[in-house]
Amino acid sequence: MFSKVLLRGLFLFWFLGVYGFEVLGQLVVPEKVGSWTNISGFAISGKEDYMVFSIVVVGKEKLYESVCSNGVWSELKAIEAVNSYLGDPTVSLCNPFLSYDGKTLYFQANYSDSKGGYDIYYSTKTPDGWTAPVNMGSPVNTVANECYPSITPGNNVLIFSVSRIDDDFRKPKESGACHTIYKCVKTPRGDWSVPVPIHDAINRGCECSPAIAPDGKSLYFSSINPESYRDGFDLFFTREVFEESWLIPVSITQAKSKYNDINPRVVNGNLYFLNQWVTKGNSTGTIFRVALDSSMVPLPTVESKGMIVSQTDRSPVEATLTVFDPTTLRVLGSFMSDRNTGEYHLTLLDKSNYIVDVRKQGFSFASFMVDYRDEDKLFNPKVIEVFDSIQLDLAVYDKEIFKPLEANVVAESATSPTQTFQAKMVTPGLYRFSIPLGTNYVVKATANWFADSSFLFKLEGDVVFSKFSRELPLAPKKKPVDIRIFDSESSQALAGEVLITNLNRDETITFTAEDIKNGKVTAMLREGDSYEFTVRGAQGYSFFNEVVDLAKAETVAVEAELVSLKAKTSIRLNNINFGSNSADLTPESFPELERVITLIKDNPDITIEIAAHTDNVGSPRYNLVLSEKRALAVVTYLLENGIVASRLVPKGYGLQQPMVPNTTEANMALNRRVEFRILEVASSPNQTN
Repeated sequence: MFSKVLLRGLFLFWFLGVYGFEVLGQLVVPEKVGSWTNISGFAISGKEDYMVFSIVVVGKEKLYESVCSNGVWSELKAIEAVNSYLGDPTVSLCNPFLSYDGKTLYFQANYSDSKGGYDIYYSTKTPDGWTAPVNMGSPVNTVANECYPSITPGNNVLIFSVSRIDDDFRKPKESGACHTIYKCVKTPRGDWSVPVPIHDAINRGCECSPAIAPDGKSLYFSSINPESYRDGFDLFFTREVFEESWLIPVSITQAKSKYNDINPRVVNGNLYFLNQWVTKGNSTGTIFRVALDSSMVPLPTVESKGMIVSQTDRSPVEATLTVFDPTTLRVLGSFMSDRNTGEYHLTLLDKSNYIVDVRKQGFSFASFMVDYRDEDKLFNPKVIEVFDSIQLDLAVYDKEIFKPLEANVVAESATSPTQTFQAKMVTPGLYRFSIPLGTNYVVKATANWFADSSFLFKLEGDVVFSKFSRELPLAPKKKPVDIRIFDSESSQALAGEVLITNLNRDETITFTAEDIKNGKVTAMLREGDSYEFTVRGAQGYSFFNEVVDLAKAETVAVEAELVSLKAKTSIRLNNINFGSNSADLTPESFPELERVITLIKDNPDITIEIAAHTDNVGSPRYNLVLSEKRALAVVTYLLENGIVASRLVPKGYGLQQPMVPNTTEANMALNRRVEFRILEVASSPNQTN
């Protein structure tokens, strides 16, 4: 019994000889974790239930993992995707570090694709396990040995060490190589800055195994004190109080032993580290855990959780959450939501406030505030909805008269013209798109007889709103129409007034006598429309009327031939129509009759005959009676509109005076006409009695 107690006492004496620290009269003793051997490095999760080890196997280091359940660690399992990368069994992999969200594993390795010696690599965790490693590349990795990677929770500051070539530092032979601790920062573009050594107060000459804490400020590392170099590597603590300003490093005496103390990992106020020594030329290590002194515990952080989902179907979205200082807008870190669940975790310093931007290529932009300055710990929203397409409502209308248009409206990708989207018409002139985000588009509208119009619609940047409204007026295509006014007998240029009426839409154009030079004027008229040209000559001349369809004519010239109002002059009236076998005037006759009224009033000295003619369908007697009724109907309309009866004479000619033979339907239409014939001009100097 005594011997067993003595043995226990001797073991405790040996253990306390290795470790021991007096705090307020109590002895703090590190606790051994697990029973693994030949460990050269390790990483542990934030829940302290998962570890990755680098273990020496036949002289080479490989990575293994273990899970803790009910306080029992599982058997080690090789991480084959990492160990077998590039198929070289002689590769060494060591000093793993888990990102604080547990999704990325960083480590050093001397794979054949390294830039020289050891490089820093990373692997990403998926439902199927860890992925093949990725070299972090330049400027992080160089021809030197880059080792001991660690990264802040925001994944924006990388701390690691680089082995020293001129290792003339005094130290025990078993302590291993001296390193210099470096820091590099992720730039706003997402790449890494050139690494720079941390302050000389930390890099005293022989350091290694740095590890940044969850607060992104507290740094734990191993160093050999130049004044007590025989002790080998001991653990130290420092903290960045301002940018690039650090506390003087303090020895973590709770973890001090006569062997090398390296590979610090701080989780939930506990310090995990590796106690390493050399036996018969081989390094071996044991993991210990000890509670940190309160002065060395990382600054308190708050972990906020939420989800990022698609607005359309609530499916998870893997997005980047970038954290900014709201005062300086300096980037403080970036986090990722889980691609399978959409969940994200923000680990941020307590007692501060932040701006968080959410971005995902092809999705909308979101931003929110996080405020941990008071007890409420303001954090909203818990669920962030983003969308990958927007609705664009486009109003397409006539630029001149503001009426909606029927058009073909498409959106073409500015970078891939084959990617097009067709708009649907919701109501006349209103077109609706659903367009994916992530690129810019040229939105274009085309319509018959209108010039095409387009605009650049930018959707490759930050998009906040899911619905947009735009207007796209189209300018009508126009062509010049030359109008010439002249005397029918002499062809001499005449003055006059021109009224142009668009028969397709509410548009009128007027030219006065002052606008007409040498009997000529040019009008710019819409292609595709029909126009009625009415030319009103000076007193003593007839009017001119013609309808032109600009949808059919490529070049148009209107020859307004005006007839001098002399006795026996006949003028055919256009568009004077009646019902079939009827003397009732149709509505389209009234504009022409209004022009006759104006002419008669402008020329008070003329007396006219209204002569009606028919084709040869029916008997001569029937056509004569029908023509007389039609002539009388015209005269009646004129009388009702202020023309005195003494100036009007109705006359029906039936089929007696055809203009052309009644051999075709077109000719017969010409023969069915009403004419305006001058019977007398009281003041005409050419008139004979």
